Amino acid sequence: MSYFDHNATSPLHPAAREAWLEVVSSSWHNPSGLYPEATAARERLEDARERCADVLEVEPSQIAFTGGATAAANLIARFHARQSADGSVVTSGIEHPCVTDSLAAAFAGRMASLPVDTSGVVDLVDLERRVATTAPPRLVAVMAASNETGVLQPWKDVARLCQAAGVAFLCDASQWFGKRPAAGLGACGWVIGSSHKFGGPRGTGFVVIPEGEVFRGDLGGPQEAGRHAGTEDVASVVAMVAALEARERELAAFQGDLAAARDAAQQRLAERLPEAVVVGRQASRLWNTLAAVIPGGDGKRLVGALGRAGVAASTGSACSAGAGSLPHSLAAIGAGRLGLTPADLRGMVRLSSGLATSVDEWFNAVEKLVEIVRGASAGPPRVSLTGMPSRRPPAQGLQP
Repeated sequence: MSYFDHNATSPLHPAAREAWLEVVSSSWHNPSGLYPEATAARERLEDARERCADVLEVEPSQIAFTGGATAAANLIARFHARQSADGSVVTSGIEHPCVTDSLAAAFAGRMASLPVDTSGVVDLVDLERRVATTAPPRLVAVMAASNETGVLQPWKDVARLCQAAGVAFLCDASQWFGKRPAAGLGACGWVIGSSHKFGGPRGTGFVVIPEGEVFRGDLGGPQEAGRHAGTEDVASVVAMVAALEARERELAAFQGDLAAARDAAQQRLAERLPEAVVVGRQASRLWNTLAAVIPGGDGKRLVGALGRAGVAASTGSACSAGAGSLPHSLAAIGAGRLGLTPADLRGMVRLSSGLATSVDEWFNAVEKLVEIVRGASAGPPRVSLTGMPSRRPPAQGLQP
């Protein structure tokens, strides 16, 4: 099986596996205990906190370990709702459901959505207008990189606008970590990460808390300085940090163009399946992600057929794959702006690779997709990729 669903979850990194096995064997005790072994477990936990903080360039006290990005998003949403009974929030239209659903529940009827351009990049002009009003939102949520299309968001500019307006900024960096260097993200304010997206264990994550913020999470216990109740999984936390550090080293040591294999496969797709529309192809994207819409296709059936052909792919967000909804990025962009019909938007296939994925694997995945589409319909293409109107890429200064 060729694995092209790294944006959904990644295989456990060898560094994480080694760290987990070592800690679960020697420091499996409850870190809140008072006996020597528990103290040793606590020391392992705090060492992991310091190392995580070093990667993110923040203070260790700003790091709280959680059960993942979804747990972190829920904690942050409920915290801000408690702090502001009548405040509002603004999100981008492409956010992951863990962020939008958490905020929608905590700020019922008080959530607005930022528009995006034809590549799926958030509209900074609209954001600046919203935060410059006399009644700015309590919180702005914009992800660092799209899990569905890989398109990078101008999080540095969002952070600058929010800081100038005194508005809290939540950056879901789940897809950024492990694929691009983490440096600078800690300055966003509220930042969330998910371990299994970059080679750590599932069910583990972290939140960066703005310096000086008195943050209190849910009730149930005093763990994580009262910010996330529940006994910490020391082994998984240490393994997560080991994976994050390993990915940072691998990214720094990589020689050549990380996106070369993806770009070559994208060109092959354009030649073999010209009706396919690659979302965000003119924007800055994660090097590992290729999201293509097949006009008239059914994304779920295409992904199922790819699986039977030995290629693991997806239609977009794994968390909403069974809900029957459109990929959030496509819904935010709109069918007409992509030269498609609303029904066409259900034909998206996402390929997301890892550092070890070869160009041959990329070509094989594309060829399998072509065979499946051509086998299903031998008719002429409805939309020509080369005939699409050109779309200007975002201004260079707006990219992270």
